[in-house]
Amino acid sequence: MIKSVSEIKKGDIILYRSGRINHVNKPFKYELWFDEDFKHIEYNRNSDIMEIKRFVKILGLYRLKTIYRRKGK
Repeated sequence: MIKSVSEIKKGDIILYRSGRINHVNKPFKYELWFDEDFKHIEYNRNSDIMEIKRFVKILGLYRLKTIYRRKGK
C-alpha cells in the first residue's frame, strides 16, 4: 500500500472524488498539488484522490492492482 504522495510513479492511474480518471505523466507535480492525506491543497473537495491503481507484473503478465483506496466518502 502506498503511504505518501512521493510514492506515486509514472503510469499510475488516479481516480478522483469527482469520478475523473487521470494517468500520471509527471509524478513530481502531485507532490506540489497534494498533501500527505491525498487532498488537493487549493481546490475543493472534489479534487481529492480516492484511488490509485498500478500495473504489476505477475508471472510475465501485467495485472491492474489497487495500491491506495480512501475509506468512506
